[in-house]
Amino acid sequence: MVLLSVVLVISLSSGSEYIPLSVFWIDEQSHSLKEIIYTLRLPRAINAITVGALLSLAGLLIQNLVKNPLADPYILGISGASAFIQLLIIASGFILPLWLFILCGFVASILSIVLLITISSRNGLKTNNLLLTGVVIAFAYGAMISLILSISPLSTTKSMLFWLMGDLSFSQLSFLPLILLIIGSLWVFRFHKELDIMARGDLFAKKCGVDVKSINLTLLITASVFTAIAVSMAGTIGFVGLVVPHIARLLVGNCHAHLIPISAIIGAVVLLIADTVSRTILAPIQLPVGIFTALFGVPLFLYLMTKRT
Repeated sequence: MVLLSVVLVISLSSGSEYIPLSVFWIDEQSHSLKEIIYTLRLPRAINAITVGALLSLAGLLIQNLVKNPLADPYILGISGASAFIQLLIIASGFILPLWLFILCGFVASILSIVLLITISSRNGLKTNNLLLTGVVIAFAYGAMISLILSISPLSTTKSMLFWLMGDLSFSQLSFLPLILLIIGSLWVFRFHKELDIMARGDLFAKKCGVDVKSINLTLLITASVFTAIAVSMAGTIGFVGLVVPHIARLLVGNCHAHLIPISAIIGAVVLLIADTVSRTILAPIQLPVGIFTALFGVPLFLYLMTKRT
């Protein structure tokens, strides 16, 4: 939390122009500088923290659900639905309010969740069926996204590519996603003992008296909603949901009472650092944040893995 606070201060101060936070209590004439922080940097920082934490928690739950260390929040095709609808809106040239644009992506993701559960649970909700169905649906959305990119005019292609690689430049100040993150984290934390047991296999969990089917469905819906909120807010930011849970395990072990809060905090820190660099390294040009999540996360993960070994 101390690290997150330090990174937040640096993020609010950094940009095309360095603005020390002391302007809030020293310089009474710097109204325009305060406005830059309030209207541009603070909303973007809050969204980066929220999206990073949501993706990390979703990745942690999905990896536990499918028992696959290579699983990430996008493996079930949930992000593809949101990306497809939002790219379709961008390509069509419709100008929607940001809240309506985000809502369209969120609703598309929720419908994709319903479709996924409906198809994969016809003979009972089994992990293999869920994973295979999700991968097939993800390929289908990927094909439709490629089709949109192929036939779209050049004037909209750049903005669509930015959205696919992660874009926080249209953030607006809203604490609702942050509140949903806190409530969702507390909800997931309720199941930390069951998650510890289920990590050793569904058969072992059943012998221990865990209602595996019910909890798997609950965690699937929770992870899907987390992913839907994150993707609808910032596009498809890669790497965070895949590797941050592993970084957390290297730091604190496999106890989910520790993994849940640590994963959320590390995800928030990683994405906030990546977003700060993406908008300052070539300022005033802003780069997709997804580029830097991998550039920062991969060396950190390899260092921790080498140290652990």
